[in-house]
Amino acid sequence: MITAERGMLTSMVVVLLMACSSAVPESTNGSNTDSGQLGDVATLEQPLHGTTVLFYNVENLFDTKDDPSTNDQDFLPNSEMAWTEDRYRTKLEHLAEAIAMTDADLPEFLGLAEVENGTVVKDLADEQVLAKAKYAVVHFDSPDERGIDVALLYKRDKFTLENSESLHVDLGDDRTRDILHVELSQAGHTYHVFVNHWPSRSGGPEQSEPKRMAAAMVLSSAVEKINSGPQAHIIIMGDLNDTPQNNSIQKGLGATCGIGSAALVDLMCMDQPVGSGSYNYQGEWSFLDQFIVDPLTAKEVKKASAFSDERIMFYHPKNGPSPDKTYSSGHYKGGYSDHLPIVMRFR
Repeated sequence: MITAERGMLTSMVVVLLMACSSAVPESTNGSNTDSGQLGDVATLEQPLHGTTVLFYNVENLFDTKDDPSTNDQDFLPNSEMAWTEDRYRTKLEHLAEAIAMTDADLPEFLGLAEVENGTVVKDLADEQVLAKAKYAVVHFDSPDERGIDVALLYKRDKFTLENSESLHVDLGDDRTRDILHVELSQAGHTYHVFVNHWPSRSGGPEQSEPKRMAAAMVLSSAVEKINSGPQAHIIIMGDLNDTPQNNSIQKGLGATCGIGSAALVDLMCMDQPVGSGSYNYQGEWSFLDQFIVDPLTAKEVKKASAFSDERIMFYHPKNGPSPDKTYSSGHYKGGYSDHLPIVMRFR
């Protein structure tokens, strides 16, 4: 996993991590904020004070059993990838370790993408380093051809589950993951958490954009319904397969890179270090994984960033520091995921 180039990796990771300031800046002079609006946002007594929230695309967390209703043939013991019980357990251990690295007290809740079913999510929650959080699982099966879904884990002793639903994204003759909407309450506060894994860029970013725009419109409609009712916290997380600058985010969802008049704030385009991101494609980092929140919640966020610890990275001779994958070019590496987790820390 970590090669002889550890020294080079360490220095490059330090560059990747350095000087990451608050997701919502203390100063109103930055180009990514609307300085006329920051002072107008009321401060809430935030129950999430001092805690973290996490999202992680865990890269093909499949069990070893054949599901005849999905295309999971690659992740079976007798497949070319030889997805054995030992490899499955190693994957769970590594993912749990990565999650635990982000916060000694473990995230208050965390969203997951690329999970095959509720069983693998529960297996992850039951890993020794995560078990103390006593996470409850929220999961629905999606219509995705490969059977991969999204899920949410939340601390059952901290939150009350008020409602959960699966929001369908209609792509006509194609299928994708549903959007998970979970309503949690804590200390008189209501949190509407949306976990997403939007359609991929297969076929090219521009050609596939309408599919992600369709997902954005479904999510936007759900947010509008919430905003028409009592005040609530909105926390959107997920692998959106687009960056904060793309049309699906800015036009479809209506999220901006600063606290202004918009109903949603994209935290992954606010004061991120140059060259940072959650996903590395041929040496270029980008934030395909994002946190998007309402302005009041944004005010309470201290920092939102990718978690790029060298323990979950490897040094690629061509692309530099990259997430340490489970497989690379069909060969088992025993790594973590091809994405980095993203972490939102509250003040």
